[in-house]
Amino acid sequence: MHLSKITLAQSATLAETLLMLQRNDAYAAHQLLWQLFHQQSERQFIYRQELMPNGLPVFWVLSRVAPDEMNAQWQIQTKPFTPQLTVGQRLAFKLRANPTVWNNTTKKRHDVMMHAKYQARQQDIGAEMLSHYMQQAAQQWLCDPNRLEQWGIRLDVLPDIEAYTQHQSDKKMKQRIQFSSVDYQGVLTIQSPEKFLTQYQQGFGRAKALGCGLMLIRGT
Repeated sequence: MHLSKITLAQSATLAETLLMLQRNDAYAAHQLLWQLFHQQSERQFIYRQELMPNGLPVFWVLSRVAPDEMNAQWQIQTKPFTPQLTVGQRLAFKLRANPTVWNNTTKKRHDVMMHAKYQARQQDIGAEMLSHYMQQAAQQWLCDPNRLEQWGIRLDVLPDIEAYTQHQSDKKMKQRIQFSSVDYQGVLTIQSPEKFLTQYQQGFGRAKALGCGLMLIRGT
């Protein structure tokens, strides 16, 4: 695996690229980053987009192969990513995920927090408790025992919810893309290094092509 920090370089196309990112959101970012892996027939990277203090975007990208550093549109810092993990090790983490829940009535997946909001209103839960109810649903999604077992980790404390964002993107020639993301922050304990690293390469949750699923970790 390779972990890269990627920013836009000063160029004649910088303003146009920034406008594209603002207009098309996650889909535009996905398409731009794929230019750095043009030799790959299938997407083999996941990423997370953040903003630097100057307001410009920065992308953290986890990939199976190193990105093309000859692309003048980008400034790229990349290094092999081979964490050495042990059972019981604690790691601080940040994760932008797309938590969803299956609805048997609609036969569709729904945004966990919007689903919780709908349920709360059905139960006449007051507006003052609505935010707490939605946040609790997002935390429960991440703390699901089956999910954590599959990922090879344990959470001893509920994670913090840093942000909840609804995204819309206009994908040319196809339907509008709509999804939501939740930014989690907390501390995890490694239960199975093998399971965790396998999942880490694949990404966590859905919407991995649209900026979700990359977990940033550091020792505590």
